[in-house]
Amino acid sequence: MSDLTIEVVDDDERFAALRGVWADLEDADPDVNVFLSWPWVSTWWRHFGAERDDRALHVVVIRDGDTVAGIAPLFRTRGGPRPLAPVSLQRIAPDAGDYGGMLLGRRADEVVAVLVDHLAAQLRRDVGVVHLTRLASDARFTRLLGDELVRRSATVEPVVDQLDDACLFTDVAAGFDLRKQTKKHKIRRYHGRLTEQHGEVTFVHHTGASLDEGLDRLVTLHDRRWAELDEPMQGLMADPAAQEFLLDAIRALDGEGSVRLLSVEAGGTPVGVELDLLRRHRLFLFKGAFDPDYAAFSPGQLLHHRVFEDGLAEGVEIFDFCRGDASYKRRWTNGERRLATVTLSRPGLVGAVGRQRFRAARAIARRRSG
Repeated sequence: MSDLTIEVVDDDERFAALRGVWADLEDADPDVNVFLSWPWVSTWWRHFGAERDDRALHVVVIRDGDTVAGIAPLFRTRGGPRPLAPVSLQRIAPDAGDYGGMLLGRRADEVVAVLVDHLAAQLRRDVGVVHLTRLASDARFTRLLGDELVRRSATVEPVVDQLDDACLFTDVAAGFDLRKQTKKHKIRRYHGRLTEQHGEVTFVHHTGASLDEGLDRLVTLHDRRWAELDEPMQGLMADPAAQEFLLDAIRALDGEGSVRLLSVEAGGTPVGVELDLLRRHRLFLFKGAFDPDYAAFSPGQLLHHRVFEDGLAEGVEIFDFCRGDASYKRRWTNGERRLATVTLSRPGLVGAVGRQRFRAARAIARRRSG
């Protein structure tokens, strides 16, 4: 038995009222994750949940006395044609943002135990599956969830899907010398060649009143870059509705001072742009783009160098390159983590059928949206 208490927030008014305690808990959680922040989560819900009849909030709030000790931002959905699709519980913004999980404060192991109890109770009622996406291998929640699921093997059956892509990062404490990186990436050479052939090279920070100018540059250069590639555009910029959400989330995060949007110009012409998100000591290098006409001058590397230069001056301890095991990332980084998706169901045949129906409904939905 635990003296922790649990509340399920299932309406927009009470959800909005969580904003203050949400921020307090985020500040107390050592696993800094901008994709669990209030601006990111609430903006996604406003765009993709609040007006949909097939989705309902199911935000699990766990309290230790008067203090909020855990928040699992979930929603209920049927997510497919009836009667095929089972009811599921999923993380708010399940495929938007590179890391999932839940916010955890004190008594984290007990909080996760209470959450798993709650999820097991939902599975015994009308929920077919609980689908938790993009759980980082080194996150406290992932470890505690795994430990708790081992103890609950008789009542909850987990299926773990390991994602192929690594998430690469630089831990400054593990050793990082910017001077060596400057030489390794030939930053001065590229900077000098770009100046000689196209004019003065300048870096522009976009925030506040200049944020939308930077966002326009991001969208324009991103579209130009993908127009040169022989493959479909991917990510949040590929879909108009998802792009609109992303831009709104960036505006909300900028209002909290969390956006680092940087562009590089040559002779007054924007040639590259980098969108990063800062949360305490961790910088998420989230999205970049450059003009393919200037690829020979490595504008992306020039931006990364400046991002590290600015970040180190600002006290950043972790430079997180997020999802994607690209070679250019590995040349800047010294660590990696993996992601997993965990699907929970009832044990045995009932759970297996529920998972199969869930996968089939998701496949149908993807075909319809594609």
